[in-house]
Amino acid sequence: MNNFFYLKHNTFGDYMIENLMNRNLIILDIETSLTEVAKTMKKHDVGMIVLKANNKIKGLITDRDIVTKIIANNDNKIKNYLTTNLISIDVNSEIKEALELMKKHKIKRLLVKNNNKLVGVLSLSDLFNASDSNSILETIKSIFTIDKNTDKYFTEIDEFEL
Repeated sequence: MNNFFYLKHNTFGDYMIENLMNRNLIILDIETSLTEVAKTMKKHDVGMIVLKANNKIKGLITDRDIVTKIIANNDNKIKNYLTTNLISIDVNSEIKEALELMKKHKIKRLLVKNNNKLVGVLSLSDLFNASDSNSILETIKSIFTIDKNTDKYFTEIDEFEL
């Protein structure tokens, strides 16, 4: 069960990341198998796992990475597909700053640090209960803006039945 401290209020005001972040990080070794990473995600109902080697953070992998990169490439080596350009925010930052970072980088999660140590993760869903709905809506629109695929797929179907 995730341990969240939610602030119910109409605006973010001066609320800090520390009040909303999830402190229950799951960190696995970079050599963990794809199957174990997926089982851990399922067990803890999370979409992201931080991976380490020699007690240092090496990157993270998301459930989307697993599907669109690893499985789609018929590979099972997680370390070949890690996100290593990690976007983080200080634990004492304001929520507005977190939303701006999420918009800028089109991401749904930020790693939270305190004195250069990883102390938690803040996800877009963590912000919903403490949100100014307009700020959340603008962030979601920015993150999920889709560049349309220009490839044309033509299918000849005589019947369509469910």
